Amino acid sequence: MSTLTTNPLYNASLPTQTDHEAVYIASLHEAMLENGVSVGQDEITNFYVALKSKPLAILAGPAQSGKKALVHGLAQSLSEQESLHIQMITGHPWWADSCVDVANYTKLHTRFTTEKVLAVIEEASQPENLKQVFVACLTRISPAELLSFFTEVAMQLQNGQIMKLGDTQLPDPIPFPSNLRIIGTKDTLSFDLWDSDLLLSTTVIQWPQANNFPGPMFNRGILLDEREFLQSSIRGRDAAYRKVFPVLKGQRYPFYPLLQVEAILKRYISSLDFAIDDAMIYLANSWSRLGNGLFHSSSDRNLTIALDLAIAQILLPRAADAIRNLETLRNRLKIILAGQFLHAAAFVTALGAQG
Repeated sequence: MSTLTTNPLYNASLPTQTDHEAVYIASLHEAMLENGVSVGQDEITNFYVALKSKPLAILAGPAQSGKKALVHGLAQSLSEQESLHIQMITGHPWWADSCVDVANYTKLHTRFTTEKVLAVIEEASQPENLKQVFVACLTRISPAELLSFFTEVAMQLQNGQIMKLGDTQLPDPIPFPSNLRIIGTKDTLSFDLWDSDLLLSTTVIQWPQANNFPGPMFNRGILLDEREFLQSSIRGRDAAYRKVFPVLKGQRYPFYPLLQVEAILKRYISSLDFAIDDAMIYLANSWSRLGNGLFHSSSDRNLTIALDLAIAQILLPRAADAIRNLETLRNRLKIILAGQFLHAAAFVTALGAQG
């Protein structure tokens, strides 16, 4: 029996309206399974919600585990003009390591990548394209590309524009189009390059150990209307609160675990600027535009899953060094997270193993 027909999210709808976001996610999950990438639907939903929430994302996980396939599959299903609006770019010239003049080849590759991304930004910014989705994906990045195409860009995006990208200093700042997503894939068993500037505009997703997947996607999910994705993407604090409170109006203290973790972290680190606002934006985007949970059709269960991932990907990374070095802090967090917030608890345990 088809995954689509048995999945509760596939059938989630209002009486007279189909919830296209929920159907889309279920379809993408089925497409990934058909292409040999065995991951849970929560992982795919998390990636989708992350792209609604912030302009930059990093998929970090083992090599050949389906990261590139997920990006390409999702991008194909969001863009009606795939060949023009989706750019899959080799992030780092690993092939140059065997060359005599490795530094020069790396410099040339960085220049090419910079020009490519700048061209995507220019195209996405055209007035006739503002309602269309653009995706630039830098595959297999190294720490150098993480810094120059993500950390430095994320810091600049606090002002909604950029003046430096890759190896290029622009003569004047240019706006960053809201219809563009820049994604990086990084081959690593454990991402440990946490930076407060990176986290300002980037979601780092720890991609699970999936089966070996060396090939491209040969089957994609259904096409989601580009305007549906863009209109459902919530980026601002006020819009996030307006979205979340109506869907959770019957619950008592729904954000208590989030605030509890924040209170503990504040005892050990000096700043958690924007962390709660970012978490609320992520939570808001975990419900569809029609108000249905994207992780689960039950609002309570959807909230629990979204809180878990918001804590793991937004709050805890900002305190990664303290969690890694302080056993007392790790123990306090484990007590709160145990049993209910599995991704967040795993994040704390992994940092403890590195300490």
